[in-house]
Amino acid sequence: MILKENVPLSGKREEESTHTKALHSESFSKYICCYYCLPDDRKPSVFDINEFLSLTDLTKMYFSTVGDLLSRITLILGIYGSLAMFLTMVPFSLSELFCNIPSCTGVNNFTAKPYEENHCWGPISRINAYRIFLAGFVLLIGPFVFFSIQKNKFIQIFATIVSFSVFWIMFVMAFYLLAIGRGKGNPTLANFGALPNIFGACSLAAVSHATLPHIIPPIQNKTNLGLGIAIVFIVVSAFYALLSLLIMFTFENDKIQEIVLLNFLDCSIVPGMFFIYFLGLYTTFKVSAVFPLNAVALRDNIRAIFSSFQSSHIWVVESLLFPLLTIIPPIVIAVITENIEVIVGITGSYAATIIQFIIPPLLVHYSRRDTQEKFGLCIPMKHASPFQHNFWIILAITFAVFTITSVTILYVTR
Repeated sequence: MILKENVPLSGKREEESTHTKALHSESFSKYICCYYCLPDDRKPSVFDINEFLSLTDLTKMYFSTVGDLLSRITLILGIYGSLAMFLTMVPFSLSELFCNIPSCTGVNNFTAKPYEENHCWGPISRINAYRIFLAGFVLLIGPFVFFSIQKNKFIQIFATIVSFSVFWIMFVMAFYLLAIGRGKGNPTLANFGALPNIFGACSLAAVSHATLPHIIPPIQNKTNLGLGIAIVFIVVSAFYALLSLLIMFTFENDKIQEIVLLNFLDCSIVPGMFFIYFLGLYTTFKVSAVFPLNAVALRDNIRAIFSSFQSSHIWVVESLLFPLLTIIPPIVIAVITENIEVIVGITGSYAATIIQFIIPPLLVHYSRRDTQEKFGLCIPMKHASPFQHNFWIILAITFAVFTITSVTILYVTR
């Protein structure tokens, strides 16, 4: 490998032709990058992640115009599904909580029943209560889509603390019920009809991956970054798996609700009204912190797609039309159906699968090819992925195709 030193050009070199200078500059930039990425060199490397790059920035860099457009459309559909899911979760959990306010004088079992067959307050049915809560949430949180959200650190810290508290309450109470012999669950060995919901829920984990570009750049020492991220994901996966198993063996399986913490809204399970309301309002707190961020991201992606049109820069279009295009479709979906499983299954099994298992492998393939064309095959990178073989790219895409095909067959045959 040739190493070039950054020394002043002599008078003789200053007299070189423009063509010779261009060749020298190209060769210099090629080899200086390889020089900076030596494992024992502390100088900055072109492969260091020092600035924020979103998924759409990467697709614009490596995909064709058509590929970039299709990726943006897929991302938009995925975010639409997430917003519809959020808008369904909040009124669903609030109607479950306030339409059957417990008194803790006996055993109050919160079980899901058809909305049309139950009343909430007097003549108001549960489905109407659901729509009232939906309207209230949209009126309170919806306007944020018209603005830019910059400083949300304290909101996110508060949401994180609440999330940890809720998960530990569910974990401790489920473990306690099993320990004293009150477990009622008897899960079946396998239920292939639930594959769409499984793939959907797992693929929606892609939302957590979107935080990595915000977290990685500020980290100065990235020596053990890959190991640290791997440990975090393993711990989180193990925690979720353990909590899921505890819940499956704690509650009757046909009564486990879409929002699983609603099963804990029972005076015989949690000690006191405070914990019931704390768990019941958790979904509202969490979604209130996440919904504006997702809505603004969707609005910006819609704006980017139409940025080439001159009319898109008009104030009415940019400040009113794009935000309305962001918020109206999820509201319509939430009004039409309160079935969270269907929304999660369709969104996660299609859009989120493409975002998580097709777009990233393709980005890796094209970025590696681009890197080899610019710097050659000998590229020592300090933070190279251990999954360098093309087998992993093929495996991810194959799994995505299998998931989409299986889910489609199940939906068609139902």
